[in-house]
Amino acid sequence: MKIKFILFDFYNVLYFPREDRINEEIVEFLQANNRKYGFGLLSAVHIDLENWAKDRNLKQYFQFIKTTEQLEVSKSEPDVYEMVANSFELKPEQVLFIDDLSDNISAAKKAGLQTLLYKPNKKFLEQLSQVM
Repeated sequence: MKIKFILFDFYNVLYFPREDRINEEIVEFLQANNRKYGFGLLSAVHIDLENWAKDRNLKQYFQFIKTTEQLEVSKSEPDVYEMVANSFELKPEQVLFIDDLSDNISAAKKAGLQTLLYKPNKKFLEQLSQVM
């Protein structure tokens, strides 16, 4: 089944807090593919994620920006991923979830999503090509 929506983790995928740096490779992917896919941003970090994206001119690329606190669910539970797929009237297998934590990846797989365990030391597009 073709991927229609890509849900990104925020911390250590889109943003690297230790270096206070945005993942430019993902930003370039968002810019190049914003008509091909829908994009979402999900975080367990309790910040104002929407304003963070707005302040960095990234909000325009995301149709979904939420924290687990706002949704009152955990990323280690399948419910959150089912909720995202349902809110866009997609089948779970049409959604790709990208995260750096295997517990979250396992929960997304249980919900039926396609997944990518992100490795910060590898090029994003190389990792993505293995699942798409």
